[in-house]
Amino acid sequence: MHPMITKWRQDPVTGAFFIALLLALILFPYWWLADRWFRTIIFDDATRFTFTSTTFLLILAIVDCAFLVRYYQIRRKNDLAHSADLIRKGAENYRLLIEKAPFPIVITKLSDRTILEINNEAADLFSIIPYERIGKKVSERFITAMNQEKILEILSTKKQVSDFEVSFQKDNNEVVYASLSANIIDYLGEKAVFSAFVNISERVTLEKEILYREEKFSTVFHEVPNPLMILSDAGEIIEINKGCETFIGLSKDLLVNKKLEDFQFFPDIDKEFYCKAVYDSQAVETVIVLPDNRRKFVTLYIRSISIHDAPHGLLLIQDIDEIKRTQNAISQANNQLSILNSITRHDILNRVMVVISYCELLGYKVKEDPESTWIRNIVKSGEDIQALIDFTRQYQDLGINPPKWQRVEEIMKKRNIASLLSDVSVSLPDEHIEVYADPMFEKVLYNLIDNSIRHGEKVTLISLSYVNHDPDLILRYTDNGVGISTEDKKKIFKKGFGKNTGLGLFLIREILHLTGIIISEEGIPGNGVRFDMIVPAGAFRTQRGT
Repeated sequence: MHPMITKWRQDPVTGAFFIALLLALILFPYWWLADRWFRTIIFDDATRFTFTSTTFLLILAIVDCAFLVRYYQIRRKNDLAHSADLIRKGAENYRLLIEKAPFPIVITKLSDRTILEINNEAADLFSIIPYERIGKKVSERFITAMNQEKILEILSTKKQVSDFEVSFQKDNNEVVYASLSANIIDYLGEKAVFSAFVNISERVTLEKEILYREEKFSTVFHEVPNPLMILSDAGEIIEINKGCETFIGLSKDLLVNKKLEDFQFFPDIDKEFYCKAVYDSQAVETVIVLPDNRRKFVTLYIRSISIHDAPHGLLLIQDIDEIKRTQNAISQANNQLSILNSITRHDILNRVMVVISYCELLGYKVKEDPESTWIRNIVKSGEDIQALIDFTRQYQDLGINPPKWQRVEEIMKKRNIASLLSDVSVSLPDEHIEVYADPMFEKVLYNLIDNSIRHGEKVTLISLSYVNHDPDLILRYTDNGVGISTEDKKKIFKKGFGKNTGLGLFLIREILHLTGIIISEEGIPGNGVRFDMIVPAGAFRTQRGT
């Protein structure tokens, strides 16, 4: 097409002007011929002028009308073309926007639910091929007929739908959950439903898992026989189980939504124990005062739990009243036996001392063998009896008291051990580890050090260290003395073996055995001793607060 014609079409004024000019040029010869012919008929100048002027104005009016008609025709045509072009570009941009959207979009006719547009994200969500669904109705497989009716009903009243949850099953039996939001729009000149989806399968799965765990927790919480309480971070009782109602003797209605400290169940416990925003796992032995003024020994266990993303405390009350009273009775009996043993030992030592004294007096009178030898043997036996009785005094509490958590570094600082180490350097472990052992664990370390000094001959360095022995832990004791011979290694822990009473290492083994700790000697003769004490898993821990 000629550029000039294209310009005329784009500019309606120029186009109409040239059309009118062309029409004037065409009409001008006819007007001239008519004027000449009329001059031959009419000779009056005034009449001729009037005809000529009128004819000219008539032609000019015709030309102007043609100009205006063409102007408005071209302008209307251009406006229609421009509008169509805008619609085409708008539809293309709209389609591109839908296609590039980062979330699933489906556009359907409002009248018959036919799919007009579907992007790749929606195709991936529904596992379909986009062009195969264009022009077809929304499948009930993905949105049920009931849900479709509900969506249209909401749109008819509120004009939009928000967070409408739907679910469907893919070909691989995977269940997909989606949240739908929809609006009514004008799409290519007709009413349509613009639907956007958000895949919420992960959220729904997580919610179901949380709900399942909460139901499971609730079942265990209410069925466990031990008294249980759930406390808020302010110490308010949120929930109790049946075991708690039975143990305390008060109904749930009287306890829930009230602060635990208001009941004064635990007069010896600081309220900070159950009023922390985040609870530390800990166990406290105390006394509970029940509503009928009965007092029972209990152990309180409290740990942090999260309920609806808020910190709470789970308090377990363990009834140890019978055990504790039995322990107290046994402890009292042991104390009485200890007093009896002490008195008996004192009386025996007094009588042994009398025997030894008389034997020594006899020794001054009897100088000849074999009587003199017999007397010396009696004195030696009396001294052995004294040593054994003194030894039993030191170990009379073996196994009587319950085990406790102890640190090697603290034990080594005690006065009776420090006095042995006046001329010996000591290396202690860097790890802050506590060992669960009998209270007489101190005697173990004391005897090991005493043996090193007595029999090591040249000991100037004693070392204690921890060695990982997954899942256990080795507490290693070494010195730089002469060590133990290969022949003696298998005998040192036997009762009666040794240069003194023969009970030192034997009792060390027995003390450690009370809490499952195994001791062995692994040193090289001539290079010092190496006692390895294997502490089982559960009998050692990193010290709190370090």
